Amino acid sequence: MRGSPKKRSSFLLSKWYLDCVTDDGNAFIGYAATLSWKGLSLHYSSVLRRRPGEGVKTDTTLEEFSAPEVSGQSVQWSSPRLGVAGTWEADARPLRRTLLESDAGDIEWDCLQPRARASVRVGGARLEGFGYVEHLSMTVPPWRLPFEELRWGRFLSGEDSVVWIDWRGGDSLNLSFHNGARAEGALISDDEFAAGDVRLKLDESVVLRDGVLVETALPMIPGVRRLFPFRILRTRECKWLSRGALQRPDAEVSNGWAIHEVVRWPGKSLAR
Repeated sequence: MRGSPKKRSSFLLSKWYLDCVTDDGNAFIGYAATLSWKGLSLHYSSVLRRRPGEGVKTDTTLEEFSAPEVSGQSVQWSSPRLGVAGTWEADARPLRRTLLESDAGDIEWDCLQPRARASVRVGGARLEGFGYVEHLSMTVPPWRLPFEELRWGRFLSGEDSVVWIDWRGGDSLNLSFHNGARAEGALISDDEFAAGDVRLKLDESVVLRDGVLVETALPMIPGVRRLFPFRILRTRECKWLSRGALQRPDAEVSNGWAIHEVVRWPGKSLAR
C-alpha cells in the first residue's frame, strides 16, 4: 500500500544573495527575493553598502525585481531602481545540498559561486574584489524551522575559501567547506572557525546589520506585523564584516575578508 503523498507547503521563498568585498574593506551585499504565501506575492530587492569611515547604508525596493542571470560560469545582476549592476565570474566549483526535508517543507541550498571575481557598480562607484553568490529555496515557513540558531559565513582570500552553515537548538546541522572539500566537525563562534588543522580567526569586525527582522529586513513590507507570526517578527540577526586570517600547518597565513552572521529565533512555543 502506498503511503500518503507529502502535503505541499503553501509557502515559497526564493532568495538570491550576492556579495563583493574589496581589498580595502569596501563591501557590497545584494538580495533579490520572491515570497509566496497565503495569496501574498511579494518581490524584494535590497542593497547594503559599507564604505570604510562612512558607515553602512541600505536601500530596498518592493517595486522592482530582477533575478540574477546565470550564464555558464558568470552571474549578472542589476537593479536600475537601486542603482546597481554587477558581474560575478566563478573562481571555484559550486556547492549544492538539500539542507532540510520535512513535513513542514524543504530547504534547497545552491552555492553557485563559493568564490568569484566580482565587479559591481553601485551609486556611481565601482567595487572590484572577491565575491560570493548563493540561491536559497525554502518551502518551510521560517517560523516552523526546527532549530533556534543559525550561524552562516564565508571567508575569501587569494588562496582559500571557507563556507559554513551551522544550526543549533532542536535539529542540528554542521556543514562546512574549505576550498570545496567538506570540513567535518567545525567549531564556530562569533570570532573563530576551526575544523581539523584549519583555524580561521576573525577580528576587526564591523557590524553590518543588527536587530530584530521587523526593524532591519522587513519594515518596508505593508502590514508586516499582521502578516507574519510573532516568532519571525522577533527573530534577531547580527551580520558582520571581519578581517580573517586562516592558519594551516606548514603554510603561510592566508588573509582576506569574511562576511558572517548569527540569527536567533524565539522558542518554537511562540510560533503560530
